[in-house]
Amino acid sequence: MLYYKLKLIKIGELLHKEGLVDARAGNLSVRLGDKVIITRTGSHLGCLSFEDLMELPIYGEHILRDRASSEWIVHRKIYTQTPHRAVVHAHPVHAVFLSYLDAIEPKDSEGKAILGIVEVIPEYPSGSLELAKAVAEGLKRSKVLVVKDHGVFGAGKTLEEAYTYISVLERSCKLLAMYNKS
Repeated sequence: MLYYKLKLIKIGELLHKEGLVDARAGNLSVRLGDKVIITRTGSHLGCLSFEDLMELPIYGEHILRDRASSEWIVHRKIYTQTPHRAVVHAHPVHAVFLSYLDAIEPKDSEGKAILGIVEVIPEYPSGSLELAKAVAEGLKRSKVLVVKDHGVFGAGKTLEEAYTYISVLERSCKLLAMYNKS
């Protein structure tokens, strides 16, 4: 358990350092069997502590559920509907800026090789069942997707993998934004 909590703290630091989240945005989780460790609502990903990490059952309810990230329902749906074991949700500026597109097609070699074409799904209210269903369905087809005017969800076998997809996507989106200016 300690190992995964330390990984969550490290990925939170990386997301904040890279500018993929601001002080109170984004959330992280990892599935361990029938339990999930998820960030607490309102936590600052750049300086997470053990108190910011909550352990919840994937099935059923828990008394502390309301203290978990407001996107808990999305993370839970991803874990029950896909094989992913880690989820990273961030708000990278350039990816959100390009979310007006139907899909984001990286032009750089790394983005093409790692991501391919990235789906943009419609905007739904944060923490809603509609958002949870749409994101889980999208992450059955891909390992990263953009929610219009909201943010990005990356998922994978590990936290590092999920984080990598978001980091690569944001770099590709920065290059696309610069490319479109010229």
